[in-house]
Amino acid sequence: MINDALISQVKTLSVAERIELIGVVWETLSPSEVPVSAEERALLDARLADMEQNPEDQSPWSEVQARLKRQLP
Repeated sequence: MINDALISQVKTLSVAERIELIGVVWETLSPSEVPVSAEERALLDARLADMEQNPEDQSPWSEVQARLKRQLP
């Protein structure tokens, strides 16, 4: 269980640092550890099909991440 001291530490981080932490924690998970519901699977399949049909509409993660970071205060 996550203890109160760790949560207090996380709360002292800036928004950018908390987002970075989320990414770091997410990277520790393997695909088999992330539960995906039938609805989420259908949405992912639809988005994958759209990406394959419209590759010019897509942005690489590095560009999306840069756009999001520019929007942070």
